[in-house]
Amino acid sequence: MKQPGHDSDALERARIHWDDWQRSQPANQNVYTDWGDHPTVFRAVMRHALGGESENFFTFLQKNYPSCATGHALSLCCGDGAFEQQLLERGVFFQITGLELSPERIAQGRARMSAQNAMRLDFLEKDVNQGEFGKCLFDVIFAKAALHHIQNLEGAFDGMVRSLKPGGLLVTIDFFGPSRFQWTDLQLQACNEFWREHVPPALQREADGTLTPLITRPRVEDMVLMDPSEAARSNELQAMIYKYFDVLEDRALGGALLNLLLYGHRVNRFDAMDPVHNDVLERAVAKERNLMAQGLLSSDFRFIVARAKPWWRRFMR
Repeated sequence: MKQPGHDSDALERARIHWDDWQRSQPANQNVYTDWGDHPTVFRAVMRHALGGESENFFTFLQKNYPSCATGHALSLCCGDGAFEQQLLERGVFFQITGLELSPERIAQGRARMSAQNAMRLDFLEKDVNQGEFGKCLFDVIFAKAALHHIQNLEGAFDGMVRSLKPGGLLVTIDFFGPSRFQWTDLQLQACNEFWREHVPPALQREADGTLTPLITRPRVEDMVLMDPSEAARSNELQAMIYKYFDVLEDRALGGALLNLLLYGHRVNRFDAMDPVHNDVLERAVAKERNLMAQGLLSSDFRFIVARAKPWWRRFMR
């Protein structure tokens, strides 16, 4: 089935978007790319999701899934492979094949790789929507901020399961929130109220002194024009994983409030060494967790580890 926006024009626009994004990075002076990069927020997320501030995704996988350390992983939408290099250096996986649409991102990744990593990290320029990953080749499918860019979920998930060896795992850290960033009314209200009432006035202003606009729901047409792959069917992802895989871990990382609150360049206004800024962020974390506990907000970001089901069990749901 042809998915909305999954055509040659959309594919080319997505490729151009990520080529341009990669070229912009050397000039980008931001310390953090998104909400989860901020160390105060990251520690709080680890505390709630993985049980301690000293934990992280690397240590969790090493402790609980040590067989990954000798495994070959296929990393979907790997970009320039920076995170994949960290996975190799930390011994989480032994070998990684990175699949990426943007030739510019692949070129940057290859140029940066050490000779040692080049032996264990390879790139494939391919569209993840095709689901052509081979058969019984990989021990792990790894997807960081990747699944929410897939438009042809059915084809991609069929391909993932085919490409895994028996007992193979899916490991994903991804966005599972509203498709095309169609934030709920409650998300927008919680974010903008917190921004106005708790963020120091100096942080509410742009470099030129003007007030930063409040977060609004983007138009779907603008989202598709910017990047046809962005959050294409993200709100369907969790159900799709449970259909194709037996879920072993499903950890709520949050983000329904924090992602909006710290969206774009906002996150870099919060100095990780400033106790006032950190106090604001901790209160934002507490607010988000309280709304999640009441069932008013879901977790837009999740960390999931799952084992592929036999083919016949995918039809028993």
